[in-house]
Amino acid sequence: MNQGVIAALVTPLSETGEVSESGVARLLDTLRPHVDALLPNLSTGEGRWLTDHQWEAMLGATVKHAGELPVLAGVLRPTTEQVLERARVAADLGAHGLVATSPYGAGVTQGEIYRHFADLAEHSGLPVVVYHGTEVSGNSADFDTLLRICELPSVVGVKDSSGDAAFTRRLVEARPGARVLAGLEHLLLDSGAVDGYVVALANVEPALCADLFAGRLADPEAALTAACARYGLEKDDWYRWVKTALYRSGVLETDRTVDTGEVSS
Repeated sequence: MNQGVIAALVTPLSETGEVSESGVARLLDTLRPHVDALLPNLSTGEGRWLTDHQWEAMLGATVKHAGELPVLAGVLRPTTEQVLERARVAADLGAHGLVATSPYGAGVTQGEIYRHFADLAEHSGLPVVVYHGTEVSGNSADFDTLLRICELPSVVGVKDSSGDAAFTRRLVEARPGARVLAGLEHLLLDSGAVDGYVVALANVEPALCADLFAGRLADPEAALTAACARYGLEKDDWYRWVKTALYRSGVLETDRTVDTGEVSS
């Protein structure tokens, strides 16, 4: 798996609520020179609310217009069986990897989390990136469980969205055998020497994200703080803000969202 910036893509929609392939193509044209991989259908892509049809259309359009960039398929589904079903479709559509959470539910045990990722590693047919955090699934692997998961042969990365930069640094220091990717913009600079960023910010500021990762900015903290404020990246509906910015710049034809169907501007 490549190091660098992975763009957690928004899902461009038409006025009728279908995935807009032309919107995907325009978006990827702006990203391709600056990012190292593409990740549709995760939280920024409103993956929790996508129908199977929308999910397949977004992944298919991303693969079609990715150029040379690898495409990781986000899968936000509540059970191991549902994630595996989507993973098989992703492989057929040409995805290069899978990003998934633990199974949904506050009562999921550490053993169940480990078995979930072991099943994905064995049966998905794709390299697996662990989406680590509680926002989607309501639970997360603890540190020792996560290290065990990283030992699985097909697990190639961890997207740490735990909200704890100290946890990310500890994971980096443990050298888990899988790439460690920082997944929250406001913690990027506190997360240590990670292998990559998986960020919504890359949709609107891909060059800035590349410069942040490469250490090319004179005042990275000021640049990142301003960008987070400009695009609402610490708000619960950050994806709406990002879509609206892309719509206003002419990249997207609408800023319609999947969860409500509303246009926010």
